[in-house]
Amino acid sequence: MAHPLEALLVLQETDRKIAKLQREIRDIPARKADIEKQLEGAKIKLSQAREALKKNAADLKQLEVEAGTHSEKIIKYKQQQMEAKTNDQYRAFLQEIAAAEKVISSLEDREIVLMEQAEAAKKVIAERETELKEEEGGVSEEKEMLEDRLKEVQEDLNALIADRGRITATVSPSLLAKYDRLFANKGDFAVVQVEKDHCSGCHMKLPPQVTNDALNPAKLVICNFCGRMLIHLR
Repeated sequence: MAHPLEALLVLQETDRKIAKLQREIRDIPARKADIEKQLEGAKIKLSQAREALKKNAADLKQLEVEAGTHSEKIIKYKQQQMEAKTNDQYRAFLQEIAAAEKVISSLEDREIVLMEQAEAAKKVIAERETELKEEEGGVSEEKEMLEDRLKEVQEDLNALIADRGRITATVSPSLLAKYDRLFANKGDFAVVQVEKDHCSGCHMKLPPQVTNDALNPAKLVICNFCGRMLIHLR
């Protein structure tokens, strides 16, 4: 006489496979989100590089305006210098011109630095654009692989669910109900074997009577320690 729990062992293996596939199906959207997040990071880096170049251009423009203002001052001072009536006035205009020229020289030095930074920023942008393009290609490929995997997993899951239906048809409704409750509660095993007088679920040593009862197909034996169903197969 076959032990009624033997069918539940088969069912349990099927349910564990089903649970694993269901977890994978639930995880796929999160994996897609992680991939999209990586792509978003590449987009942000490119945007930051472009903003840096934009700011650089604005700073250069501002320096040009400032330099133009001081150049106009020099022209004005030179005109006034020509109209100076005393040596002191003449020397004063010379000092103003020299000061303005010094400012312009300083602005020109800063312009050179900014122009060098602009060239570096352009290189960074080119690198970021290449990185983004590669990232987009990789993301597209990974998402396609995930979609293919999702279809594959769903097909396997459907087949297992069909198998489960065939197995449960051989189990009594009352025993199946007990199994379903235990499996949902434990999350791993509802039915475990007796191995060397121990429960293979919680690994506790079982009383001799429990070990012997687990051999009897007519008895439903429960582990006193973990509450799982016990079956003793020789």
